[in-house]
Amino acid sequence: MKNYYLALICLVFASTTFAQVKVRPGIKAGLNSATITNIENATRKIGFQGAIFVNIHFSKVYELQVEASYSNQGFKRDNFTIINPNDGQLLAVNAKDINIHYIGAAVSNKFFFIPDSGFHVLVGPSLEINMSDSSDNDILGVDLSFFAGIGYELPIGLGFEARYKQGLVDVRNLFYNGDFIDPGYNNGYNGSNYYDDMKLNSVIQLSVYYKFNF
Repeated sequence: MKNYYLALICLVFASTTFAQVKVRPGIKAGLNSATITNIENATRKIGFQGAIFVNIHFSKVYELQVEASYSNQGFKRDNFTIINPNDGQLLAVNAKDINIHYIGAAVSNKFFFIPDSGFHVLVGPSLEINMSDSSDNDILGVDLSFFAGIGYELPIGLGFEARYKQGLVDVRNLFYNGDFIDPGYNNGYNGSNYYDDMKLNSVIQLSVYYKFNF
């Protein structure tokens, strides 16, 4: 009899818990303000970013959101000069803006510290693949990032978010002896200051999203 009551209590508890779980698909779109750190004369460029996602509502204070995303990143750069290794003279270089097109996946943990208010904070990791870029093979093929942000969601499922995404992996391709994003780089393996000036993606993201309620 005791086992019967225990099983009944567990069943009621499980039913209550799963009754709170709600799965909703959605879409989001917005703009990036992106750059790569430790690059001389680099400034932020504006690019498009968007995603489709599945949002899992576990409770009034926590949601898990899995995203498949596209993100246009890179940086803008002014013309600059470098020292010509052949004669030691200054050499003028016409700068070229760098565009990097990433697709990837992210896991966003959303915390609603004030239940039913719509305000939330979010944190999570993302892993992205470089599908194409304009750097002549200077850019690594993958990027690992961590992001954090704040947002507000209306009861109808329409929401707004601001995120900051910080790359954790140097974007330079160690297997390409290039100098496009980093003149005089010399392949990275032999550079004594390679790890002192790591070049990381730095992205500010503003988004609008909508969660469908099927």
